[in-house]
Order: sequence, then C-alpha cells, then structure tokens
Amino acid sequence: MVVSPGDRLTVELGYDPRCFDEAGALSLAEQLLHTLDVLAASDGTARLDDLDVLPPELHDRLLRGPARPELGPVPAATLPALVEAAVDRWPTAPALDAAGAPLTFAETEERANRLAHRLIARGTGPGDLVALLLPRSADMVLAQLAVTKSGAAFLPVDPAYPEERIALMLRDAAPALTLDAKEIAALLAAPPDGTPGHRPTDADRTRPLDLDDPAYVIYTSGSTGTPKGVVVTHRGLAAFSAAEAAHYQVAPGDRVLAFATPSFDASVLELCMSLPHGARLVVPRPGPLLGAELADVLRAERITHTLLPPAALATLPDGTPGTLPDLKTLTVGADACGPELVARWAPHHRMVNSYGPTEATVVATWTAPLTPDGAAPPIGRPLPATRAHVLDARLRPVPDGVPGELWLSGPALARGYLGRPGLTAARFTADPFGPPGSRMYRTGDLVRRDSAGELHYLGRGDHQLKLRGHRIEAGEVEAVLVRHPGVLDAVVTVREDEPGLPRLVAHLLTAPGAEPPAPAGLRALAARSLPGYMVPSAFVVLDRFPITENGKTDRSALPAPAVAAERDRPEYVAPRTPTEEVLADIWEEILQTAVGAEDDYFLLGGDSLRALLISSRADDAFGVPLTPATSWSPAPSPPWRNWWRKRC
Repeated sequence: MVVSPGDRLTVELGYDPRCFDEAGALSLAEQLLHTLDVLAASDGTARLDDLDVLPPELHDRLLRGPARPELGPVPAATLPALVEAAVDRWPTAPALDAAGAPLTFAETEERANRLAHRLIARGTGPGDLVALLLPRSADMVLAQLAVTKSGAAFLPVDPAYPEERIALMLRDAAPALTLDAKEIAALLAAPPDGTPGHRPTDADRTRPLDLDDPAYVIYTSGSTGTPKGVVVTHRGLAAFSAAEAAHYQVAPGDRVLAFATPSFDASVLELCMSLPHGARLVVPRPGPLLGAELADVLRAERITHTLLPPAALATLPDGTPGTLPDLKTLTVGADACGPELVARWAPHHRMVNSYGPTEATVVATWTAPLTPDGAAPPIGRPLPATRAHVLDARLRPVPDGVPGELWLSGPALARGYLGRPGLTAARFTADPFGPPGSRMYRTGDLVRRDSAGELHYLGRGDHQLKLRGHRIEAGEVEAVLVRHPGVLDAVVTVREDEPGLPRLVAHLLTAPGAEPPAPAGLRALAARSLPGYMVPSAFVVLDRFPITENGKTDRSALPAPAVAAERDRPEYVAPRTPTEEVLADIWEEILQTAVGAEDDYFLLGGDSLRALLISSRADDAFGVPLTPATSWSPAPSPPWRNWWRKRC
C-alpha cells in the first residue's frame, strides 16, 4: 500500500494474485477506504474495535448471503406424516431391507402402526420421551417410526455404551418408557389381538401432535462433565428432507445405506433421505462397517446413496471406486475431508461434502458436487431454509476471507438442551438479523467465507474436540479423569502425531504426595463412564502445564506422549518371543504407545480403523490375513492376542 499526500490522500494498493482474486482485493480496498472515512469523521476518541469497517452495501450483502437455489414452498409436516405420504404413493415398493428380507412400504407402516398403538396404550404421547436401547437394525427403524406415530419423541441409546453412561443418560432424560431390543422384538412379533393397524391420529393420541413437539433427542458430549440431550422438533424435518432429495438426487427405487449408529444423528439423515422419497433403506448388521466388508456391502446391496465419515471412507480398498457402478451420490461429513479422498472418489461418483451440528437438524451447509483441485473442500453454502452468519465477537458480520464464528438460524434449529435452560440460553440466542422472535445457534466453529460465497471450516473456537466424526467436550473427559485420587488436574486434546491417525491424549498433573496414576487404571476408570471414542489412548504426567502469556493453559505446547515412558508402567510385560516382538512393533507403530504382551487392544486406544491397519501389517509380516470375523494365533498364543476374538 502506498499513500500519497495532497488535497485528498491517494491510496494505491497492490495484491498478490496467488493470495487474492480481483474481487477479494477490491473488497478489501473498499473496506479500507470506508474505514478511513469513518476515522476522518470521528472525534478521535473512538476505540478502533468500535468502528464498523463494512460499507453499508457490503454489510447488507453479507447478511443476505450468497444466492442459492430455492426449493419453493415446502409444507411443514411431522416425521410420521412424511413417511405416511410415501406409503400412499408407493405401497408395494420395498421400503426397509435388513439381511435380505425387505418390507414394503405398506408392511413397514402396518408393523409401525401396531407398535405405535401399543405404545399409546401404555400412555405415551406428544411431549413424552421413549428411550430405545437397540443397535442399528430394522427393528430400530420400526421403533423410531412407531414412537413418532404415537406422538412421543425417541431417544436412541447405543447398548454398546458403558453401563454407567447408559444409566446417566436415562437418569438425565427421565423417559416415560425404556425399551430394549428384546422388548421391541416381542412387541413387533405379538399377534394383533385387537391391536389397531390403522394410522394413529390425534383422536388416538393423548393429545394432538404439534410441529413444535420433539421428534427425537440425541445426546452429545457435555463440557460440564455430563452429556447433554439435544431436543429436535418436527418443524424443520420436511424442508430438510425435501432439500436432501433435491441435492443428493434421490429418486424412488434408490437404495440408501443405513451406515450410522442410531445414537448418531446422521441416522436421521439416512431415514429422511430414503423413506419419504420412495427409496429403500438398507440396514446392515450392527457394529462397525469398514474396509473390505464395507466395500462388499456397498457392492452386494447395490447402494446408490450413502453418507460416510472421511475416516470410514479412507478404509475402503484402493480399487473400490471403480467397482461400485450403482453408487450415484457419496456424501461425506461429520469430520474434515482431505483432498486425497476427493481426488480418489470425485472423478467416479457425485461427491458432496456436508456439515452440520445436531442442534441444526443434522446438516446446515453442503457443497456442490466436488471436483479434485488439490485443496481441502469447503463446507459449502447453507441449505435453502437455513441462514448462516459469520460474525465477530460483537455479533457483527465479518468480511469475506476473514475468520469468524459460524451462527445458524432457521426453522431447523433444535428446541434446545433437555432440562438445561441455562445452557440453552447461552447457545441459542435472539437473532438480531431475523424476524421478531427468531433465534440463532452459536456453533463454536470458526469459518471464513470466500468471494464465491463458500464457507471453509477452520477449527473450533472453544475446547470442543472432533475425532473420527464424533464431537467430544474435553471437559467431560477431564471431569472423569480427575475422579482418580492421584490426579489433580487434566487437559485432554486430540493429537495427530502420525498423519492420518488422530488420537485422544490426556495430560495430567499428579496430586501432591500421590504416586503417578497407572495408565491402565485411568483407562479402566474412563471406560466405565465414557463410550470408547472418548477414552484417551495415551496419558502424559507433567509437573506443570505450559501456560500462555495471559496465564491460560497453552494446549499447543503440551508434549507428545513418549513411547519409552509407557514401558515404565507396572503392568507392562515385554514381548517374549520373536513373533510377539514383531506384532508389538506393529501395534506400537499404529497406536503410538508402548505395547506389552498382555495389554488390551482397546484399552490402549485401539479402534476398528486401526485394527484394519494392524491386520494389513500383520499380513505383510506373516502372510496370514486377519479380519474382524477371524482370529489367528501362532503357538503359543499370548493373552493379548485375544482382543481380536473377544472384542471385534
């Protein structure tokens, strides 16, 4: 920038075209000139942060957001109404398919209707909550439909969660009814015995079902040490479902994979993408679906549409994209997608990157079909019924290219957090840019908008973590760890010391006079309360935490775990044979921690994704393939090998 004096200042700007396009450079120039005008008109006492640097026309354009295709008016409807409309249009078409036993739309509705009437007979209705302790299955889908038909909201609970966490969720939610897989199966298999098979109406329900009644509750990690339930109503589901069908190009007869566990809100995306639009929802067996097994399901079931987290997509064999002729739309989401995945998949399939928190009904923004360009893909533009604002700390729009916090508004916003009015008020605030009474949600995510109107994800603005598609509140994990009598304080972070293998690491301060806690005891303590993805894989004991100049913990300066230090733990048993040494080296390479001959794979931070890498390395070393469905042990079999049989 060159400024020349005179009757009026002359400002000459130059820009590097590798960093800015012409439109972006001109926008910065306009902002600078406007700021100089504001400064010249001020009395010299204003704080720089108080000045509005945006010209009025730019301010208005940022609030309007980029142009986007509109769907036209979509009548609001409840979730059961959306599916019932599909039953009327395609009664004999396959709707739900599990283990090769498809149910037609009419058969699906008849079973869900009878179950709904049995729930109504037990007194459940609008405003109530029904907890469903089921894995991914056809019965879970039928139960979800039945609960919403009764007017109640469903709370999916993964039965694989630790008992303590399940008990905490049920105690916090206080559902009117709790049903497990055995009870649901019995209710579905029971003879009619006079149970009505017609669709429940408001005349059958305990009171009329309203669009603002809860449809479902999903529990996410909580910063206070307790998970929190997000209450999502019916109001935004019709617009969301219609937008899905248009953007993902779903048509009657398509086959959508039910990949997500029901306790993850992506399962709602799969449900709303399929049944309301005449597509078949294909439900694979419960449990992780990765690698060659995932490829086999996609191919054998002729899946046309699926949502996969990038971490799961990365496990598919190299030749998979060319062997899936039926796959039309591949949606990625729940975590950052790298350019290498785009380069591998986008040339073969319609690939869309989607973003959204549970608090905004699954998806808030998405991209157009991706094309490989060597860069990480953006998170796109907001859905037709959603508004996305990029704001500074004073809730003012920030210019294109400038980082800001993402706030969302529109009918898809959740009601709030179950039984947490204070937390709800802190995250869901009045929308100063919308009509009276409207709200907006503070995501905590930092983004920037480019000159084309695309949003780019930059990271978190708080201590919430993201790991393999899961949101983790560090405070919840830290609160569990400090229960240990030997732990004074804890800081939990996600580290990626090995590219492509992020992991959860806990840094600890030892209580005065206490012995450093053993990692095995800490892992066991965490595993009693937290799901597996929230149990740290490594622990680092420090004399003090590094701090920033303003006295806060400097998380970026926390040291990486040292493999050698892990071998000092009392329970460590060194490998005893050449075979054990080779396998321990493989484990250490993948898990980034010391591995003893009697260690438990999952308590060391192992997961299904890393299991695939370990099996591949073991195959290279010994020439014997391993899969989660098989086990192999050279004699003698060390106890630590049993993780494959017992846990996978």
